[in-house]
Formats: sequence, structure tokens, C-alpha cells
Amino acid sequence: MTDNSKPQPERRLPVPLPPETPTPEPGGLKGLLRHRFLLVALVVVIFLGFLFFRGAYQELRTQEAQEAAQGKKPEASAHQVATQEPSPDPGAAHTPETEKDHTQEAAPAQKEVHETAAPTPPKAPPAHPVMAPKPRPEPVKGEVFTRALIKIMDDQVNQTMFGWRPNSIIFGKFGLTDNVNNVQLGVLEVVRRTVLVLNENLTRFAITEAYNPNINEARDFFMVSPDKYWFPSASGKYREAMRDLEIYIESLRKGRARFYTRVDNLIALTASYKDILGSSYHNLIKDKEADGSSVSWSMVDDYFYFGQGIALGMSQMLEAVKEEFHPELSKKNSHKLLEDAIHALHSGAQLSPWVVTNGAKDGILANHRANMSTYIGEAEHVIATLQTVLATN
Repeated sequence: MTDNSKPQPERRLPVPLPPETPTPEPGGLKGLLRHRFLLVALVVVIFLGFLFFRGAYQELRTQEAQEAAQGKKPEASAHQVATQEPSPDPGAAHTPETEKDHTQEAAPAQKEVHETAAPTPPKAPPAHPVMAPKPRPEPVKGEVFTRALIKIMDDQVNQTMFGWRPNSIIFGKFGLTDNVNNVQLGVLEVVRRTVLVLNENLTRFAITEAYNPNINEARDFFMVSPDKYWFPSASGKYREAMRDLEIYIESLRKGRARFYTRVDNLIALTASYKDILGSSYHNLIKDKEADGSSVSWSMVDDYFYFGQGIALGMSQMLEAVKEEFHPELSKKNSHKLLEDAIHALHSGAQLSPWVVTNGAKDGILANHRANMSTYIGEAEHVIATLQTVLATN
């Protein structure tokens, strides 16, 4: 039996809860901060794409300018050449008797020819005429030297991937490609010293002669700080300087400008190059900085690649010097010295270690600064000897 006297608990149906309202997504500044990494990545990709397309556009413009300067013309079409057959003489008189006689005489001959002649092969189409390329004008005095000066800077500003890097936000400010940056800075140092001598000595007969306006302006543009990104842009000013040098070449061709290949001007150029090499050699062999601290690992590769940039730019300029100053070098019998300096600089420019290390001079680990200093020091010694030989009577 069950006891029904006890009160039963009241049963209630479950009450449904109200639906939860979704939490609103943060908007405005909080939303941007939430996706900040994606935004930074997007900005970097857009900037790299802009640099890539700008470099491609500048390279295309440079090629078009070079083609326009060379004065290329389209080749003439081969179909313009036509063969002409001789026409019969309209003035010859023909009478019925003569025509009959000629017909009777020619008939046996034609029959004999048809019986003995073999079938002639089809005529080959006339060969297409080959248009000889238009010979380029001989370079005037000073053109080879100025072309070399333009080329070593154009290779760094327009031909290198991502262009001039020391003033770019990513590669310059953050130092992501400091090796390439220092190579470009080394080349710029050679360009600056060269254009100074070009402005002061090579384009003037004496100190009383006026400066060439294009070279003077190019000197000022090359002196713009290499890390200037805007107002003015370093790469933009360097391009303007190269355009000034192109105008100077045109003035040389027209006889409106001068380039003096005297021995004293060559001595001034070699003295400037010797100073650059001496400074780079000191940075490559020193163990202490000016403040007494040891050379850090972060500066080891900077000194190495800066010296390599100097070797790269100066070797090409000395090649031009060998051609421009050939008579002066022959009088002093100093061609061998100049070739030795070029060989040493070429060897230094071709060094390409995977990682620049700063091992002990007698240790197992390589000391790449010391390796580069070998070639830079040899070039400095040879150029100093060349300067002495040129200065002797």
C-alpha cells in the first residue's frame, strides 16, 4: 500500500529562456587595431608592388631614351626592291619581208632549242636585301669618361632591383638589405669624387675659366644625402644629375664644351682616388673604432661592402681613364701600373662570401675584411706609384 496522504510536489513546465543577443563586433578604431597585422601586411605588399612597377617603368623609359639617342630607324621593307626587265626598242622598224625572213630563220633554231633544252628549275625568289647598320659616330674626347660615370650610377639607381635603396623606407630605414645599401654608397663616393675633379679640373683650362653649368649642377645633385626620401628625393636628384651629364656629352659633340686630358688633371684624379682607397683600407684593417670600442659584427659587413662598392665603381672609371688618357700614359710609360690597379679592383669587386665573418688573422674562421683590404691596399699603393710617375719629368 502506498501512502497518499503526503502532498505531492507541484510539477511545473520548463520556462524557455529569452534568446541571447549577439555581442556586436567592435567597430571604428578597435576594429582596425584587431586586424592591424593584416593591414600592415597589406601596406607592405602594396608598397613593394609600387616599387616594382616603378622600377619597370623607369627601365622602359631608359631604354626608349637610349634608342632615341642612338637614332634607330626601321629597316626598309624587302618588297620595295623590284626587278625590271628590259623593254623592246620601240623605235625599231619592222617590215613584212623582214618579219618573214626572221620567222623562217628562227623556226628551226627554236625547234632545235626545244628538243635539246632541259626543263628549267623554277626561279628562286630574290634574296632580301640586308640593311647595313648605321655606324655610330666616333666618341669625342671626354665622352668615354662621362659615359662611364653615368653608367656606374645608372646601374645602381635604375638597373638594380628596387632601385636606390638607402632612402627607401623598408630597405633603407630598417636596414633589411644593408649589404646592397653599402655597395651603392661606395659607388656614390666614387661618383662624387670623380664629378668634383671633372668640375674643377677636367672641364676648365685654368682657374680663370668659368665652370661648365651642366657639370656644376650635376655635382650639386650628386651631393644630396643618399637617405633623403622626399623633398628632395635622392634617387630623383641622381637621375637629374645623369641627365646633366648627357647634356654635357651633347655639348662636347657640338664643340660647346671641353675636356682637357692633361697630365696635371690626371694627377688630380688619381690623388682623389688614392684618398678614397686609403680611407676604405683603414676601415678594413682597424680593430678599434674612434671611440676605443671594438669593431662590432654589425659594422664588419658594412665596411666590407662599402669597400666593394668603391672597387666596383673605381675599376670602371679607371678603364675609361686608360682610353681617354692613352697618349699621356704612353709618354710616361705607365700603362702597366694602371692595369695593375684595375686588376686589383676587379678582384675585390668579385668577392662574394655567403656570410661576412671577422675571424682572427691566424684562425680557422675567415676574416673577409682582411681579404678585401688586400685588394684595396694594393690598388692604393699602385695608384700612389702612378701619381708619382706622372708627376716626374
